[in-house]
Amino acid sequence: MATTKTTTKATKTTATKTATKAAAKTTATKTAKATEGKTLIIAEKPSVAADLVKVLGAKTFKKETAYYESDTTIVSHAIGHLVGIADPKDINEKYKAWDMKTLPMLPEKFPLVALPTTRGHLSALGKLIKRKDVTTIINACDAGREGELIFFYIVDYILKGNFKGKTFKRLWMQSMTPAAIKDAFEHLRTEEDMVNLRNAALCRSEADWLVGMNGSRGLTAYNSSMGGFQITPCGRVQTPTLAIIVKREEERNRFVPQKFWTIEASFDNAGAGYQGKWFTVDKENGKDRVKQIFDEARAQEILAKCKGKNGSIEETTAPSQQKCGQLYDLTTLQREANNRFGFSAKTTLSIAQSLYEHYKATTYPRTDSRCLPEDYVAPVKATLGKIEGPLAKFAQEALDKNYVKRTPKVFDNSKISDHFAIIPTGVVPKGLSEAEEKIYTMICQRFIAVFFPPAQYLNTTRITTVESETFITEGKILVDPGFKAIYGKESDEESNIPKLNGNTAKTLDIEAKEDFTKPPAHYTESTLLSMMESAGKLVEDDELRDAMKERGLGTPATRAAIIEKLVSDKYVIRDGKEMIPTAKAFDLIKVLSAMNCEALTSPELTGEWEYKMDLISKGKESREAFMNGIVEMTKTMVKNIKGFKEESTTGEASFSPVNGKKVFETVSRYTTEDGIVIRKIVGGKHLTENEIVELLTKRKIGPLTGFRSKKGAEFSAVLTINDENKIEFVFDEKPEEIEVGEVVGKSPVDGSDVYETLTGYVSESYLKKEPSGITLPKVLLGKELPLDEIKKLLAGEKTSLIKGFRSNKTRRLFDAYLTLVKGKIKFEFPPREFKPRRFVKKKEG
Repeated sequence: MATTKTTTKATKTTATKTATKAAAKTTATKTAKATEGKTLIIAEKPSVAADLVKVLGAKTFKKETAYYESDTTIVSHAIGHLVGIADPKDINEKYKAWDMKTLPMLPEKFPLVALPTTRGHLSALGKLIKRKDVTTIINACDAGREGELIFFYIVDYILKGNFKGKTFKRLWMQSMTPAAIKDAFEHLRTEEDMVNLRNAALCRSEADWLVGMNGSRGLTAYNSSMGGFQITPCGRVQTPTLAIIVKREEERNRFVPQKFWTIEASFDNAGAGYQGKWFTVDKENGKDRVKQIFDEARAQEILAKCKGKNGSIEETTAPSQQKCGQLYDLTTLQREANNRFGFSAKTTLSIAQSLYEHYKATTYPRTDSRCLPEDYVAPVKATLGKIEGPLAKFAQEALDKNYVKRTPKVFDNSKISDHFAIIPTGVVPKGLSEAEEKIYTMICQRFIAVFFPPAQYLNTTRITTVESETFITEGKILVDPGFKAIYGKESDEESNIPKLNGNTAKTLDIEAKEDFTKPPAHYTESTLLSMMESAGKLVEDDELRDAMKERGLGTPATRAAIIEKLVSDKYVIRDGKEMIPTAKAFDLIKVLSAMNCEALTSPELTGEWEYKMDLISKGKESREAFMNGIVEMTKTMVKNIKGFKEESTTGEASFSPVNGKKVFETVSRYTTEDGIVIRKIVGGKHLTENEIVELLTKRKIGPLTGFRSKKGAEFSAVLTINDENKIEFVFDEKPEEIEVGEVVGKSPVDGSDVYETLTGYVSESYLKKEPSGITLPKVLLGKELPLDEIKKLLAGEKTSLIKGFRSNKTRRLFDAYLTLVKGKIKFEFPPREFKPRRFVKKKEG
């Protein structure tokens, strides 16, 4: 492989445009003369081919339909992947049927086929490759594992493995500026340099084929044996990623909320008011600030003990600082863009690729490095000097105050593989879209901020002790913004702690607030990318996660595509920022776990394979050993799928019997001895054991929230067992079909009785289809409405504050009171919490 020195010369900005073109033409001429033939350069995309021609001297080239040609050089392009491994049915006639008997499929050689949508362009490119006057072929595809695969598959397919008479070189570009392209031509890599990376690329492609094709066909055959043709896609990286999402959802389903109370008090300190929150020390568990109380009697005891009492104050003030994070690699950029703007990983990658390729404004985006080469200080300073707009003053400050120094946080050769961190090139882009502007600004901000001093804070902690109970008040003042000035944090941040007037305070008011513990959050693309990077382990610390990412799921370049594949295969739906697994996902992971198919469910194992492929790219592991391991793993996977019978997982359910009938459980369903079958996941919702028992006992349950349609829309419904012992959904009932229950109140519109029904509450006038009739739901915006609150509405009162409604439009949670106006439910929102004024500490000087 090429040394770091090759990488570090990526951007030389001192050469003029004319000198760049002249030097590049000279290089191309020398290459042509040395090989006594023409040089064919193959870029990955048409736009890159056009950029290469400009640098080589556009006036010397004649444009043809699929390429440019001069006296010495031909420049053409792929259109991404033009060639791929053949589908099983094209390898062997027996594979046309998706039959379990034909598995495992283990071809000795992986035949290549032209992708149908680009076959015409491949044919044109093939003619250039086979031209007798073409003696040197330069791979100018994207500088990474995938670019290596695209190029090799094209030439292998066209030349049928016979590469005699052709010399191969590699153009390795860190950015698309003319100077960087010229430098790459001056330091072409050899065929020998690229062998290891190509081997890793081939391993990735062939391993994905073996595991994906055999797994998908095996699982499809298994599921289809129950009737119909149920295609079940799976993959070497995609399915372990899905297992992470499903595991989180199972944790959420098992979660039982616990009620707790927090206590807040208002204190008066000689006329200065402030707030404090009760806390205690849990020495047994090593927690020094426990603020939740799970015993209501204890909460009431504290209220009674402290109300109106005097207390003593202890206050400490200490400085602290916050450092800027490292430069961006692709995954970190995607995570932050998702957090800040809600961009999907795919969107961020597309924008970053455009900034690199089209605008020439940033360096190569598909990188896993967050550092720069150690001899890159001078190029960094040159780039800072070219930044324009609102950030220019900060870039100039970094230069004027000599902030740019060779520190390991930024400049570290050991943290760079083939590419360094994503930074601006110094080319100022024009005409950016709003989304492109956001990502470009993020990259520039981080590039400047990483050299700035830390932000300096003054942290104040005030402990008020009243009748041996302790209350904490914390404040934080930004003394010196440091790097935060680049993000607009130039003024002091708020502090809710006024200056002390003596060391005593009186408790003016004290209250206990009721709340519930919350389940683990759904994954967003940001948190999912983080988990993929550390192979399924929740690692918040940047440095530790960085150390683990060699064993991550996929690569920075592939993770966005993996997430999109999960969505397109209907295993995951996007709900706002959240990634929600479907019933299909639960079924797949549960069955795979029952089959002991660890190869498709273990993020750690898949992370190890990715690590081994990285070793192959560095020449530290053999391609043969890795593929032998994949073949054995594929055989074991297929053997487990073939030998699996769901009946073998049958056992009596833990809650059996119900209604005097035994209930049996398998990996995916419950079956009673009188023939009622209930799947564990119905309409995308995982039914709990308590819900199953209630459904069997009452033959109905609900309304329940959390069901999802095939398009991913969330809905609420009642589940019933009909006369044929089948499960049915019941939604809004027609007046003539409603079975009413007890009277719960009177209609405030016309005074008629209001009855409880299966899905809600209706007035007698509604049943008679009178205009004054009212109907109220049991579930509103994903939140179940307690009967006590319904009775308040019918009595003309406002409900208590109900927490956890979810907006259909924004998908955000909100709290509200409900009122009934002319028979219609209206929301009334609580007043916003008072925010204390800012206490400003001015910088001296």
